[in-house]
Amino acid sequence: MKNLKLQWIDKIPPPEERNPELFYYDIRNSEIDNGYTVERGVLANNIGSLVTNKDILGDKKFITDEELNSLHYEEVQDLYVKQNSIESDIELE
Repeated sequence: MKNLKLQWIDKIPPPEERNPELFYYDIRNSEIDNGYTVERGVLANNIGSLVTNKDILGDKKFITDEELNSLHYEEVQDLYVKQNSIESDIELE
């Protein structure tokens, strides 16, 4: 996927803090292999989350870690910035 940016986050922010131009996903241990899966909204066994600038699932319910790695993304730290944080204060200046 061209120009895909991804940021690992602890958990998906509440709806009022989300940027509508970004895509939010949960990560959980895979039931298929020893890796993990990326899904929209995991209710149990959530081990983290991520935010991207493009929809990486499309019509799929989930992708595996191998499928995610094949997308050739750029890992960034500034795609999602928590409100009322040092990063958000810097962004406002």
